[in-house]
Amino acid sequence: MATPSHSFYLPGINPVDYPQGARAEVLAARLTSAKNKVPYDFYSLPLCKMPESSSHRKRHLNLGQVLVGERAQPTDFELLMKVDTQCNVLCEFEVRTTAQLRRLHRRITDQYVVRLNLDNMPVVTRLTTPLAGKSDATPSFMLGYPLGVSDSSGVAYLYNHLRLRVLYHEPALTDVAAVAAAASAVAAGIERVPAYRIVGFEVEPMSVAHKVVDGKVTTCPVNGSTAAPLAIPLSRAGNAAGPAIANAMTYDVEWVQSDRAWATRWDALLNANSAQVQIQWFSVVNSVMIALFLAGMVALILLRTVLADFARYNRLDGDDDLADDAGWKLVHGDVFRTPSHSAALAIAVGTGAQVTAVTLITLVFALLGLLSPANRGGLLSAMLLLWALTGAVPGYVSAVLYGRWGGLDRKAVTLGAGMAYSGLVGALFFSLNLLLWAAGSTMSVNFFTLLLLLALWLFVAVPLCIVGAYAGYKVKPADWPTRVNAIARAIPRPPMGISPSWYSVATGILCFGVVFIELVMVLTSQLYYMFGFLFIVFALLVVSCAEVSIVFVYLSLTHEDWRWWWNAFTFTASSGLWVFAYSMWFYTMQSGLEWSTHLLSSTIFFVYSAIASSAFALMTGAIGFAASYIFVNKIYSAVRVE
Repeated sequence: MATPSHSFYLPGINPVDYPQGARAEVLAARLTSAKNKVPYDFYSLPLCKMPESSSHRKRHLNLGQVLVGERAQPTDFELLMKVDTQCNVLCEFEVRTTAQLRRLHRRITDQYVVRLNLDNMPVVTRLTTPLAGKSDATPSFMLGYPLGVSDSSGVAYLYNHLRLRVLYHEPALTDVAAVAAAASAVAAGIERVPAYRIVGFEVEPMSVAHKVVDGKVTTCPVNGSTAAPLAIPLSRAGNAAGPAIANAMTYDVEWVQSDRAWATRWDALLNANSAQVQIQWFSVVNSVMIALFLAGMVALILLRTVLADFARYNRLDGDDDLADDAGWKLVHGDVFRTPSHSAALAIAVGTGAQVTAVTLITLVFALLGLLSPANRGGLLSAMLLLWALTGAVPGYVSAVLYGRWGGLDRKAVTLGAGMAYSGLVGALFFSLNLLLWAAGSTMSVNFFTLLLLLALWLFVAVPLCIVGAYAGYKVKPADWPTRVNAIARAIPRPPMGISPSWYSVATGILCFGVVFIELVMVLTSQLYYMFGFLFIVFALLVVSCAEVSIVFVYLSLTHEDWRWWWNAFTFTASSGLWVFAYSMWFYTMQSGLEWSTHLLSSTIFFVYSAIASSAFALMTGAIGFAASYIFVNKIYSAVRVE
């Protein structure tokens, strides 16, 4: 007897069964390039046109997919389960104008890649590796397939013939979904037809100068080694006698049975490069070494210096002349003095706390498998939603800090916590969106999406920030461990005459070193998925930021510089400058980069790098501030001040 049960759905684990001969729909996502950061529509090329058949249903996209410029457009690829075909004509095309010819040529020379999806699996091109000639060679893949290839003479060749290789798997009788489908068929009194699942989608692109006679391609079957390539010259336009280029887009389909289960079909892509795993472990070891080095310095300060200071300062025999002492105790009457620009510091720390909360929650969701690559756009959608839902965090943190400092301009701090950083990022996004819209990029969002983002900010994030600030101001400020003197103590000349601001820039490289290798992986990966390693590095980053801030705040206090509030924040927040500097260096070192002709691409990279670097700076600054805040309160609570 069947009993009711409860279940939940995880994105990307809902299999689709195809009986033999059933059509599997291929969707066009976008055109992307590592050389040019501006994505374009698949149908922006003067090749095939979007099908107008009513059988192609419209696909809905989530917010993350829209923001990265991904689409789910129908195509005329005819893929029937387990039906091999050769030289199917996708479309016949004509390039008539010089503008169309140059646009196609430019897309090829800019190394654009065509992204297609089949049953939520991206099409991939199998690449060769340095060990390809050996039996233990590890296969590697490239997402999508190149639109074409160009030579040194400036001639581009269009890949207009595709050999599609679809891997399918027949689910076993032990598969839960297969058993459920069989039971449903038996209950309905119908005979169950064998069904199959798609577990891979590969392509081998070729350039073939097809000969089309009376609508039929006479150059099939295609032999890639002997076929003449289809050249796309830079300067040749059509005239009254005919178009500049007239040819056809064709494709072969091969269905290959695979032992790979549907549940592990992404493993072939995610485990394609085993060397990345070794690099990730090296990243973790590197981060651990930096964290241990800093931990040793903190231990030295706490166990030797600070404890020795406690014993000396609390000594009751009066043998020592403490009037001649120099150290952190001498500034006890100024160390808790309200910092300059306290409102700005409270807003910065509150915003950094929100970035930290969003990062932590996102990593936890990713570790649970809720943000897998199969859930397209899920990562960005989750981060935007979490940013709105954690709106109370900056309001509360900023209010508690500002209230303890005795600030009076509470409304400005509350609005600043909820609108300063978000408003700046929103203004940059809107400006870029106008440029992308003018360029015809798929990354430009429509007016409805802009309204949705604005509503998410104004009607969710900002009200929550106000609620959080209200709760923060209700918290009764605790007394400082020591009283603040009426007259500020003079600050001695810093060691070697170097301002603490310069030390702040230098200390940031320690936190940057923790995430350096991980940053390289993010910038170079086609599909970043190693969230386990990322979580470990994040945990080490938190520890390292706390240690860096404590060490250098203590050193500044021992030199009788009581202005530690901003130092506690900037000593670690400066790591964002190093992240931005490395991002700029990485971009300029890309081969084939032409600044004059890729101005929009460069602007996009610079702006988004600045946003990511500033968020990283706010997060690390808030972590360092929190650690030093606790440290300073503890050490001044433990000494006896007469």
